Amino acid sequence: MGQLCYVDAPIKKNEAFRTTHRPFNPDNLQHFKDILSLQSWDRVYQAATADEAYMNFIDTLTIALDITCPRKICIPKKNRGKILALHNPEANSLRKEFILALDKYKKTGSEQDKVDAFNKKKMYDLKLKTLRREENESLIAESSNKSKAIWNVINSERISRKDSAGARWQIDVGGKVEEDPDKLCEHFNSFFSNIAEQTLLQNNQSRAIVMSDTSFLGTSLMEWRPTSSSEVFNTIMSLKSTSSSGIDDVSSKLLKFCIGEVFLPITDIINKSLSQGIFPSKLKISKVYPLHKQGSKKELQNFRPISLIPTISKIIEKIILTRIQNHLKLNNLLPDRQHGFIPGRSTTSAFTDLIEHIIDNLEEGNTVTSVFLDLSKAFDCLGHSLIINKIKSLGFGGTTVKWFESYLTGREQVVEIKQNLDGTERTARSGPLAVTRGVPQGSVLGPVLFVLFTADLPKYLGNISYPVMFADDTVLVTSGNAVEDLDIRTFISVSMAQQYCSNNDLVFNAAKTKYLASGRLKECLTEPPDLQRVDNTKHLGLTLDQGLSWSNHTDQLCSRLSSAIFAMKRIKSIGTSIALKAAYHALFESHVRYGITLWGSSSAGNLHRVLVLQKRVMRIMAGLQPQESCREAFKSFEILTVVSIYIIEVITHASRERLPRVGDVNSYTTRRANDISLPAHRTTLYTKKPSYSGARLFNMLPENFKTCDSKTLKKRLHSLLINSTIYSLNEFFNSVNAII
Repeated sequence: MGQLCYVDAPIKKNEAFRTTHRPFNPDNLQHFKDILSLQSWDRVYQAATADEAYMNFIDTLTIALDITCPRKICIPKKNRGKILALHNPEANSLRKEFILALDKYKKTGSEQDKVDAFNKKKMYDLKLKTLRREENESLIAESSNKSKAIWNVINSERISRKDSAGARWQIDVGGKVEEDPDKLCEHFNSFFSNIAEQTLLQNNQSRAIVMSDTSFLGTSLMEWRPTSSSEVFNTIMSLKSTSSSGIDDVSSKLLKFCIGEVFLPITDIINKSLSQGIFPSKLKISKVYPLHKQGSKKELQNFRPISLIPTISKIIEKIILTRIQNHLKLNNLLPDRQHGFIPGRSTTSAFTDLIEHIIDNLEEGNTVTSVFLDLSKAFDCLGHSLIINKIKSLGFGGTTVKWFESYLTGREQVVEIKQNLDGTERTARSGPLAVTRGVPQGSVLGPVLFVLFTADLPKYLGNISYPVMFADDTVLVTSGNAVEDLDIRTFISVSMAQQYCSNNDLVFNAAKTKYLASGRLKECLTEPPDLQRVDNTKHLGLTLDQGLSWSNHTDQLCSRLSSAIFAMKRIKSIGTSIALKAAYHALFESHVRYGITLWGSSSAGNLHRVLVLQKRVMRIMAGLQPQESCREAFKSFEILTVVSIYIIEVITHASRERLPRVGDVNSYTTRRANDISLPAHRTTLYTKKPSYSGARLFNMLPENFKTCDSKTLKKRLHSLLINSTIYSLNEFFNSVNAII
């Protein structure tokens, strides 16, 4: 006979997960606002310096926050959908029926009992999905922020269900695994603070003595124009409403809620800063979170810093930025080849500039080399004295330069991590460390200062090569019709770029710099020493190949879209139609739209491959079978086909370029005077240029479309195509001809 054995063993209960936060509920926020409304702000207005004024201001805000929204330990609520499923009588009944049927099958093993258990499980799962869908609909309907509620539903299905809050930080430091949160913060902060100096040291970076060009012939800017309360008010309202904050706990969402109580003292602080050339010291402290990039999570070098600066710093920087932009426009100083952080330019405009320049040279019979430079820690390594010299060379002086010096120097950062210890989320924070190099990460002005810093690169290179820049992503394009000459000029351009980097505290990483050749003599060329020769390379999110076929990019795009389709299936099962459409635009169409004027012009085949996947996702959204037509589904969901998206974007691009019209070229009146003049060409590749393919489609439009400005034209094209399900360019031609 068997014998039962009883063992007393402690069972560890699942600890309720706890976290600390400020409770920003409506009542607390109103109380906070009421307290601020009683303030006279005399301590701000009467302060002698911007530093003192800001210190008095933030002290008042912090005291009010501690009174109305003190930090508390809380236990997050369990998912309401799961609770409903657990206590729903019908769901419980179906669950019991399934368990009984399963037990019966395990005992009998009969095929009939197996089928019965399977059907019972299917009915139970269907009920759970219905409950989740109803719960999500209720959550969205009851939410005051419906957009956020929709995204909570989407992300609950899209993001991998890992208990990230329960993850423990473990970092290898000197061969020892460190887990203590306080020590980890200090290690991360030390690593991030010293990475710039170490990068320069490891690359034996020695700066040559370079005389900066101080001969500015334009209108200098010696002092900042004061701001007004209305400008400050509008700047605050222009901030994206987020709950994230810097070290001061003041988020943009909080600031916008009490804008009526704070915009006048903030105006006073900013005007003191502008007139005195002082950037408040307390605004120079950044809060940094380590974000894992790739590789082992135990290695410090596999993390990058995500910096959060105080919200009021962003407001001051935005106001300064408008004055910088006005000065650059007045003196025509906006760099032509730079597309980063300049109004009206983007990654797409940078790539278009690159592609059109390459194709123009191939059309002329030249062979083209493209060198994709890799700069290590570009934003972090710049010396502050070098930045100030570059700023002076652009016509800034007096108080404006003093302000930039104050803004850049004396900066510090702390590192913060969240560690789950025994069910309680503990926030650990390092002490502050000085940041002595680079432009401020996470700031408004940091990227702009980098762009201005490197604005002289095209002038430095001269006619040797054609640089196309987006912030620190730079491509050197060199062309020629003789192999030896092109090899030499490519080598010289790379050498000059290396010297420029050496002179300007930029670290040129030859091992990661890519060399790509296009044209009839490409196989005869020799790449410069240490560079990696490739047939295709990823740049600014698009994959460029040497033949400009865009097939590699389309492969990667289709792979990404297939993953999106998988997520859409999950969202469809539990989401609302509103959430489903929002997910489509974010997870699917956003990828389709990016760079479509470039890869969409390559071939009908590439567009068709994406269209096939788009039809699949439409059938999922509409609940159609694989063989059913989805033309009406596009219309009912008011979604454009990929072909329609391409048509709208490429025509709008050609319209914005202000290309010469037939009426401008011919002195006599013609019937098609509003058509864009199409230049003669000898290669088929030339017709793949976004400007050419867009112009060709533009010329097929009705006359009343051609006289519209770009914005109106885009709206009219959208209205035309949203009511048509266009699967090919031929269908578009037929629909346009029907209108004409």
